[in-house]
Amino acid sequence: MKIHFLGTGDAFCSGGRYQTCFLVELPDYVFLIDCGATSLMAMNNSGIDPGIIDSIIISHFHGDHFGGLPFMLLDANYKHKRKTPLNIIGPPGIGRRVGELLDIMYPMVTLDKLSFKVNFVEYHHSGVVTQGPLRIESYPVIHVPEALPHGLRISYQDKTLAFSGDTGWTDELFKISESADLFICECNFYDSHTPTHLNYQTIMDQRENLHCQRIILNHLGPEMLENQDRVALECSYDGLIINI
Repeated sequence: MKIHFLGTGDAFCSGGRYQTCFLVELPDYVFLIDCGATSLMAMNNSGIDPGIIDSIIISHFHGDHFGGLPFMLLDANYKHKRKTPLNIIGPPGIGRRVGELLDIMYPMVTLDKLSFKVNFVEYHHSGVVTQGPLRIESYPVIHVPEALPHGLRISYQDKTLAFSGDTGWTDELFKISESADLFICECNFYDSHTPTHLNYQTIMDQRENLHCQRIILNHLGPEMLENQDRVALECSYDGLIINI
């Protein structure tokens, strides 16, 4: 897996960072994890052709994680005249939510009128779905309930990429990160506490119980950015590329 950290910021693009979006390249497959509103801009600035994407996996229904989908669909339809199907995988209701968002942002542009087919696949609490060569496990996490937040384990052959999504502390993170080659973990705050986001101090308190090979902190807010020189764990940044 070759992972491009296209967007590593929070909903407010703190520090000038793009919103959450990771592009993962496999030898025979390319997918996105989350697609915040700034994702198409991030891809264009990185020189990445959105046409290479086979699937987009969404962790939850907040704009900084799925609000970029209408722009991706319009770009594929009008600019690149895409013909190959695009898979969009997410929590229950993913097809309805994307259709509604597209209608609000671009009335008269409907999913059935695009130049390509969009296949929607739903995952459910503590369930498993397969898409192409991917095995996707989903776990409920603690965030705004209406957004249907989930953490994800995405496996390809013998490699596993884990992602917390947006969440406060939950023991589900032990399952999500277990034996993962890489765990991308949200860390919005340094030491401030909120029930819907993690902070660095909590992650460090639990670090020895997170049995993953590598952890990278993501979704950094102003408090984390101001304290990075005090952080022992790896922090993501826009443009970071790693291989696992």
